[in-house]
Amino acid sequence: MEKKLLVEDHIRRNKRLTIVVCTFMALLFVGIVFALGYILFGGNLLIALAFALPIAIGYVAITYSISVQTVIKAAKARPANPNVREEKLLIYKVEEMSIAAGLPMPKVYVQDTDNINAFATGKKPEEAVICATTGALRKLKPDELEGVIAHEMSHIKNHDILIATVTIAVVGAIALISELVFWSLFWGGGARGGRKGEGNALLIVLAIIFVILAPIFSRLTYLAISRKREYLADSNGAYLSRNPEGLAKALERIKEDHPKEKPKGSKTVAPLYISNPFKKQSVSSIWATHPPIDERIRRLRSM
Repeated sequence: MEKKLLVEDHIRRNKRLTIVVCTFMALLFVGIVFALGYILFGGNLLIALAFALPIAIGYVAITYSISVQTVIKAAKARPANPNVREEKLLIYKVEEMSIAAGLPMPKVYVQDTDNINAFATGKKPEEAVICATTGALRKLKPDELEGVIAHEMSHIKNHDILIATVTIAVVGAIALISELVFWSLFWGGGARGGRKGEGNALLIVLAIIFVILAPIFSRLTYLAISRKREYLADSNGAYLSRNPEGLAKALERIKEDHPKEKPKGSKTVAPLYISNPFKKQSVSSIWATHPPIDERIRRLRSM
């Protein structure tokens, strides 16, 4: 009973943190678009604001509306085929874990790659998707696959999927805008059009500094939160499956797996996977999308 209260408390905190982080990312995005407009339009505050708000709001709205389809396309995933034995087992496992979590049954997708991996995405639990690789279906034992699915179901229950899906797009947009600012300055930009002398020039310099720091700060913030949420999804997944060892063994197989083919899909969705398929990191790093696998295994086996 005590553990259940602890898990529910983590979920409530995660929901609050989701709102805070989404708000922060939205404000940061508005800020960097405003900085771009301020530089391009020679320090005119009103024009820069009129430039920033519709672009930022429109981009976030479009990203939110097409986020699921974008992730599925980027991962090159397809719907699971119930006529294939391994994929039918996957569908059963997803259904079983959704019942355990008290959530609607997510759509089930498969990514055709020999890598052992899985991810969840979606704007809300009612529209969630869980995708597993064919490598995971072939190489994992039933209890190990169940542990992986329980981990992904926990991301859905903890409302991680919204923040992960949307902030990936926002962080990427911030980085792109930063590059646009550098190119605009390189080609002579609008920084010379100010009419307020040195004060205006100083604000433009501050705007440039903000544009430089914003993509770094936004990515570090997202990655730090992402790593914490992986630990929480591990513990919640063990709670759902009632078997921490299943997920621990699955993580060991992921660590020891060395497929010959390159990971499939786009690197932009790498933070969504249970383990980054594009970079195996065994030590802690501020740029790591996931915490070290060895530490995740240790925590699971200490439960």
